[in-house]
Amino acid sequence: MSALDRLSRHSKGLARGSKGLAKTSTALDKKSIVSIAKNSTLGSASADGHVSVNIEADEVPWHAITDAEEVVQELASNSTDGLSIKEAERRLNDFGPNALTPPAKPGFLKRLWHHLNNVLIFVLFAAAVIKGALQSWPEFGLVLLVIIINTAIGMLQEGKAEKAAEAIKAMLSPNALVIRAGEQQTIPADELVPGDIVLLKSGDKVPADLRLITCTNLQVQEAMLTGESVPVSKVLSPAPAAASLGDRKCMCYSATAVTSGQARAVVVATGDSAEIGQINKMVNTVDNVRNNLVHQLEILGRWLSVMVLIVGVITLLLAVYRGGNSFRLAFASAVSVAVAIIPEGLPAMVTVVLAIGTTVMAKNNAIIRQLPAVETLGSLDVICSDKTGTLTKNEMTVVSIRTAERLYTVSGVGYAPKGGFSIEGKTSRLAASGDVAADGADASAAPAAAAANACSANELHALQALLEGATLCNDSVLSKSNEDGKESYTPLGAPTEVALLTVCEKAGINQKQLKAAKPRVASVPFESEHKFMATVHEQGPPIAAAASAAAAAAQQRKRIIFVKGAPDRLLPLCKSQVAGDDVSMPAAPLDLGFWQEQQAQLSSKGLRVLALCRAELPADEDLTGLNAATNLSRGRFLSMVMLLAILDPPREEAVTAIKVAHRAGIQVKMITGDHALTALAIGGMLGIAGSGQVFTGPEIDRIDDGALRAIVLSCNVYARASPENKLRIVRALQELKKTVAMTGDGVNDAPALKAADVGVAMGITGTDVSKEAAKMVLADDNFASIVAAVKEGRRVWDNIRKILVFNLPVNLAQGLSVLYSYILGSPNPPLTALQVLLVNLVTSVTLGLALAAEPAEPDVMDRPPRRPNKRLVGKLLLWRCFFVCHLVVVLVLGMFEWALTTRLSLGQARAEAFNVLVGAQVVYFITCRFLKASTFHPRVFRGNKVAYASVLTTLLLMVFLTFTPGVNRFFAMEALLGVQVARVAVCMVVIYAVVEVEKALVDPVLMPMIRPVLSFLENITPRWLTVEHSKPLFTKCMQAPRTKSFRAQMRGKSRNPKPASIADDSKGAAAAAAEPGQLPQLTELAAVHHD
Repeated sequence: MSALDRLSRHSKGLARGSKGLAKTSTALDKKSIVSIAKNSTLGSASADGHVSVNIEADEVPWHAITDAEEVVQELASNSTDGLSIKEAERRLNDFGPNALTPPAKPGFLKRLWHHLNNVLIFVLFAAAVIKGALQSWPEFGLVLLVIIINTAIGMLQEGKAEKAAEAIKAMLSPNALVIRAGEQQTIPADELVPGDIVLLKSGDKVPADLRLITCTNLQVQEAMLTGESVPVSKVLSPAPAAASLGDRKCMCYSATAVTSGQARAVVVATGDSAEIGQINKMVNTVDNVRNNLVHQLEILGRWLSVMVLIVGVITLLLAVYRGGNSFRLAFASAVSVAVAIIPEGLPAMVTVVLAIGTTVMAKNNAIIRQLPAVETLGSLDVICSDKTGTLTKNEMTVVSIRTAERLYTVSGVGYAPKGGFSIEGKTSRLAASGDVAADGADASAAPAAAAANACSANELHALQALLEGATLCNDSVLSKSNEDGKESYTPLGAPTEVALLTVCEKAGINQKQLKAAKPRVASVPFESEHKFMATVHEQGPPIAAAASAAAAAAQQRKRIIFVKGAPDRLLPLCKSQVAGDDVSMPAAPLDLGFWQEQQAQLSSKGLRVLALCRAELPADEDLTGLNAATNLSRGRFLSMVMLLAILDPPREEAVTAIKVAHRAGIQVKMITGDHALTALAIGGMLGIAGSGQVFTGPEIDRIDDGALRAIVLSCNVYARASPENKLRIVRALQELKKTVAMTGDGVNDAPALKAADVGVAMGITGTDVSKEAAKMVLADDNFASIVAAVKEGRRVWDNIRKILVFNLPVNLAQGLSVLYSYILGSPNPPLTALQVLLVNLVTSVTLGLALAAEPAEPDVMDRPPRRPNKRLVGKLLLWRCFFVCHLVVVLVLGMFEWALTTRLSLGQARAEAFNVLVGAQVVYFITCRFLKASTFHPRVFRGNKVAYASVLTTLLLMVFLTFTPGVNRFFAMEALLGVQVARVAVCMVVIYAVVEVEKALVDPVLMPMIRPVLSFLENITPRWLTVEHSKPLFTKCMQAPRTKSFRAQMRGKSRNPKPASIADDSKGAAAAAAEPGQLPQLTELAAVHHD
């Protein structure tokens, strides 16, 4: 029995019990990992003599253990020699491979059943079988064709396979450099086990969850896991036990990327036990939200099935006992009536409407992966968006420059050097490029402002001279390329340094010339311990400043050191500051209080602040041993040049899109893994910060679901959010009956993307994981595309309702015409079974599809979101079904009897009834283009070219079927006389006029009388025929399934939140000290909920 099998009944993290890990890993808590690593049982001696280990219930998580050597010892490893080969093999056998558990995939038959499992399809199958048994082969073929077409369209348009876990697996490192038996060796990453010693270097993917033992300048890009926009500098010091994922700087997590530096670390979790494994589990276990359209169509199918059964039985009885037909003929008539009532083309038409919507959205860069999501977009109440890469470009940008004399505001977003500078109300000539000003001013006003308050040439040159150090003290590269006529800029290096290069380009600095004129002769690389970088350059005249040849020659033997880094580290090294923003002037004494105040102001806005300093070095100084310690030993020798404030700012188009969303009644919430101040700053720029309220992930962890529901609508900004937090926020909004979209691009967004009503992934920067978990992908990563998709979603909903308003009355009229003829005692029905099927399948679908192409109503984005569970078949549609159906039935039966009383043949009478039915559909189709607005208006001739073609096609089809010899005989008709054609035309005018009058009277007169009747019928309707039946109800927000790693493995115990004890939790209070104004409010909300 393996160690895992022995632990199967004890470990809280086991997912499969005694099945073991022969093929894949299983999520384990810390207790289980340590026990297996030490080859022990849990508190009892093993039969093979292994030493027992009793582990305390309340353990310290990996990231909070004081010394990394303690972690190594706890995992029974050696930080110098690593594991032995034999021990590594044993652990691999017990732990299983460092791989993720794949999800179960639906097979072809299951997917086929998904599309056939529909009440309407079952009824059609029954009708086809009966028609076949009666040897009515034309009708049998038509019905079967409808089923095949509907199923084929559904299977082609939707891919239901769950691929998110496979996408996560693709992100894992294929190889790892480890130390085993004292030697370095490269092994497949899936052979890593807890206790392995791993070596990391720049460019590596982290192969498992690691605790750092040693590190040098290690920076790791964790945006895909935490949402933080810049690489994280790692340290060896432990983090608090309650620290969020992004704050555990002594840890590296699987699938993140090393951007710089080196490290030695010990593996603490692999496979499903790693953080990415927990996300994989969450993606697999989170159920897709049931689509409202699919649910309502199912309820409609139940209603139609009940009606078909009732009408069919009545028709059979009347045909036998009142019409005197044989049972076989009566049964065939009853089946024909039943098939006539069912809108066979409805599933296909709905699918086509959704497909048209997806085509339109694709042209607007919104790619729909699941068709029903098109309709759901139209009902959105809330859009929950990730920040990094979604609302922002994930491209660090210098937004402000503070010198001793001025505060420069920099416009333009991203790495492309497009933008300019404004100085105390003045706008530089570089800003008049059409970009939106940094303060939000309209770009059209920029040229005028530039002309009125243009900066002098000296001010621009002075700025260039000040920024020279940002170019020279820089190891990154910003390369420009032209592809298909479009300029693109590719960063190589640290995002912060690339941002400095971009602002230098905006200032007009020619970086190649500058570096050639002032070559680097020495450098001190950035180290997290000292937090600064320094470079020494041969001094020459500033590129921007005019200088004589003699002055240039005099400066050739001088050297300048440029230093950039954290202000709190560089200010103690400064003795002076650049005076008058002119580096050629003598330096002024350092105003320390001024710079500290400016740093605090910029930092309070959520900006990352860098200091840039300079100093002159003796030309004959030996720079061979230059390092950080050398600079620190100089004392106060630097001159402060500027502070640069850096941010990943919002996309300009996102700001506009959020305004449109607010106008449409849609809330926008930002949920990010970044720091609270940064999130609040971005929220303010986007216009969603409101009163400045922001909640962090650790705070959300300490409240229960009721308290979360109490705050989730009022707060729009959430920071340091884990995947669990995002998922709980989405669930809380759904519990409050909100239709939620979640946007994101990282692995950390995948569970919430899948759980949301509409998950929206980024197509360019998004990971494969997020794309596979989402229902929609934005090809341009533009938040504004979501708003365009919402508009299309609302149009789709309107058009589906128009199709139902059109199809249901005419379908009912087809069946009831035959039923009422038997009720009235007519020996011959006005329509044959083949005529009914022809009208139902061909004419209705032709006109119905034209409604699918109707453009959006003018006020579509000025309406509030429709209420949750709004009925697709509402009171208006029910009334219209009753009214129009009986109007058409009266005219069809009336014209049929009129023809018979004038001694016309049965074929001519049926031809007249057939043409009245088709003509009624044509004119009713015209009125349905606008549900309530009158069509007696020029607008009826605009907007939908397909409508004209459909009407013309249907009218020509009427003529062809009626007057073509042989064809009319096949359908039991004869050519119409002139008087019959006139009667058909009059009937069409009557139907159009009566329906238009009804439109004018329905709201002010008819609905007040009808509504009480319909409400009474609704109250006595069986629950299984109501929209609320079988609708998934979330009885509580989802408690995170991350108990194995995020809670149990990291804390040594399962998650069991106790909000009442928040105030007594000193550790939790300490962890939330950065947000002093929030925790008491959360505590109060939790207490109120429990009271």
